[in-house]
Order: sequence, then structure tokens, then C-alpha cells
Amino acid sequence: MRVIPRARLAWRSVRTVRPGGEFALIERLLAHVPSGSGVLVGPGDDAAVVTGAARMLVTTDMLVEGRHFDLALSSPADVGYKALMVNASDVAAMGGVPRYAVVAAGVPDAGEAAEQLAEGLGEAARELDVGIVGGDTVAAPQVVISIALLGEPGERIVTRAGARPGDALCVTGELGAAAAGLGLWRANTTEARELLERFPGLLRAHRHGRARVREGGAAAATGARAMIDLSDGLLADAGHLCAASGVGLDVDGGAIPLAPGVAEARALLPRLGTGDDYELAIALPPGRVEELAGAIAPTPLTRVGTFTEQPGLRVDGSPAEPEGWDHFA
Repeated sequence: MRVIPRARLAWRSVRTVRPGGEFALIERLLAHVPSGSGVLVGPGDDAAVVTGAARMLVTTDMLVEGRHFDLALSSPADVGYKALMVNASDVAAMGGVPRYAVVAAGVPDAGEAAEQLAEGLGEAARELDVGIVGGDTVAAPQVVISIALLGEPGERIVTRAGARPGDALCVTGELGAAAAGLGLWRANTTEARELLERFPGLLRAHRHGRARVREGGAAAATGARAMIDLSDGLLADAGHLCAASGVGLDVDGGAIPLAPGVAEARALLPRLGTGDDYELAIALPPGRVEELAGAIAPTPLTRVGTFTEQPGLRVDGSPAEPEGWDHFA
């Protein structure tokens, strides 16, 4: 059995200090990221100037070393890629298209790993067709990356506050892989390593998840009434939909589409966490479910519940708590 090295990807293992200070670092980093279309004034001035719609979606998210990622597991490029994707997922959850990003990063030094961070950021930006239009860098004792992202809304902006009793709750893709991969890696037992070998998609989901931008736009166009991305876990995020919409929810636990290996991981680690999926949870009139499934194919769409007038969250008829990822737990 091949053992997954636990320290191979550490930031300090690729640290290579180069002369020139902050501005030389910024110049090198900009070589790895696209400025994008519609940019009238890009990086290098006091502020960027961009074109856009009359209304814009604005979101921000932060990733902190030791809290959201471990550099013994994720490479600096993985971190840069994920940082943009988690922001794009918020725009997708409102039916929008990401356009421009401003990036602030704290890094231990101005070495090769900082450039790898920018390489991953650039990979995500090119996949999403997002322009990196500015930002800031600073020396920091640990890696911190914060992104502010502007997105253009579609014809309909979908919020969390629109679900109605009788609406279907649907989810895109498969759930649980990222949390299972991280949990197994942290467990570091023989059984956990064997599962990671059998199901390589679990760690890949944690390192390199992708925002469902196309699917979010299709959901908005198909008549989604409410939507949220599953960054904190299905029950936690479905609970947010219920609270914002003033409805309850019945979830069919057997219908939840688990990614390959998640059931095995949960059997091994009963207290396995949730979240970090970045799939979409969508409140939709039941008659539109088949239409949306066809529109987002080959991405799977699964109905997992029904919104109700009765308050509260229930799984297979039993009351449930909207538990999930907590940034301060």
C-alpha cells in the first residue's frame, strides 16, 4: 500500500527567499493571474476601474492556515485555487457570474511558494473567466488569503428567502467528500489511509473543489425560489434557507447523494464533520425539478426533501438540529 506523505506539501519545504521586497513579489505574482476583460484600470494603481452591470453581486471570504487548510495536505497552489472557488460559489448561489476579484494575502515570505499560491489562483481565475484586478500582500506568521469578488447577476437574483411550503429541496452533485477526505487524513490510521487509497476523490474534493456557476445560473433561469451553497453542510445550510424563508423542511435521509467513500468514512469515523462541499441546495417548484435536471446535465440533481408550513428541520420524520461547520468552534 502506498502511504500518503503528510509533510510533502508543506510551505516551508518550498521556501525560497528572493530579493526585491513587496513590489518585486507583486510583479512576479501578477504574471500568474489574468486581468480579465472589461478592466479599464488594473493592478498597479490605487484602485481598479472595471465595467459591469447596473447591479453587482459582492462577496468576500477568507482562508486561514490551520483553520481552513493544512499545508501538510494542500499545496500553496491548492490554497490559491480554493480561495477563489469558495467566493465564486457564493456568487453561483445567487444565480450570478463571477467577474472581478481583489486579493489580499499574508504569507511567511516572498519565495517560490507565494508564486505557487498565485499559480493556483490564476488556474481558478482562468477556469471561471475572472479578472484579478488588484489586492495587497504582507508578511505574516501564517498563510492568510482573503478575496473580494464582484459578480454580475442574471435576470433573476436568487436569495435564501423565497422557499415556499411544497417546494422541493434539491442538491447538485454528490456530498460529503471534502469533509471525509480531511477527516480521514487527520485520523491517519491504517484503516483511514486505506480508504484514502481506495477513494482518491475524497482528498481531491478537499483540495480542488469547483464552484457550480453554470448550475446556479440554470437554477435561477428555471425558477429556483431560494438557493445556498453547501459550504457548512447540508443540514446547516438547509436550516439557513428555512430561517430566511420562514418555512420548515422534511429531509429524506436515504435520498442524500453521498460521494463514493463517504459512507465508509462515516462508518470508520462516526463523528466525521460536514461542509466544504460547495454544491448548491435549491428550493424549486416540484414541477421544475426534471427541467432543471436536464438543464444542468451531466451534473447530477437530486431531490432530498420538501419544504413545509410546519416549522423545524426533520430527517426521516425525526427532529434534527441544523448542525454543520462553525468558523469559531
